[in-house]
Amino acid sequence: MTELGDAEHRFIEAMALHFERQGGTRIGGRIHALLMLADEPLSLKRIAELLKVSAASVSTNIRACTSMGLVEPVSVPGDRQHYYVISTEGWESRLRTAEEAMKAFVRLCRGALASPRLADKAHLREAADFCDFYLAEMAGIAERWRDARKLRKDAPHEPRSEVPHRLHHERDQGLHPGKGGRPRASRR
Repeated sequence: MTELGDAEHRFIEAMALHFERQGGTRIGGRIHALLMLADEPLSLKRIAELLKVSAASVSTNIRACTSMGLVEPVSVPGDRQHYYVISTEGWESRLRTAEEAMKAFVRLCRGALASPRLADKAHLREAADFCDFYLAEMAGIAERWRDARKLRKDAPHEPRSEVPHRLHHERDQGLHPGKGGRPRASRR
């Protein structure tokens, strides 16, 4: 990756602000955005140069991005520097993290509702019911994502924007997306 243009800078700064709104750091968002744009692995040194930040800041924040499953280290033969790329499993990792957080939250709520003193708390029950609903709706989303991703890769002649549209249509019709219109199993 050579120098960054205006479009790249705008995207990187927008991602920095997004990360910050989500409780992360701006530099973490910048690193994630830069790696999304990179066509090759980038070293810590090159990331720092492109983002015009310190190597120490990059090192600290790349560890956070790695622990979140967004980026992963790779090696470059003949080079001892540390290189990084976007994780191919990053989106699924984020889904798993969100799901685990929701499960932990619903356990706390259900545990509190089990106490006779708290059993009639409407807001607590509403929170637990929402979490149960959310988790049921999200069940199988990673599998559906993999199916949609495979369809996009297998259908280069079809515009990319049409594949997700077709999958949403199949889902809305009660069919299993990406499975040739096979009826989806009902959830309880």
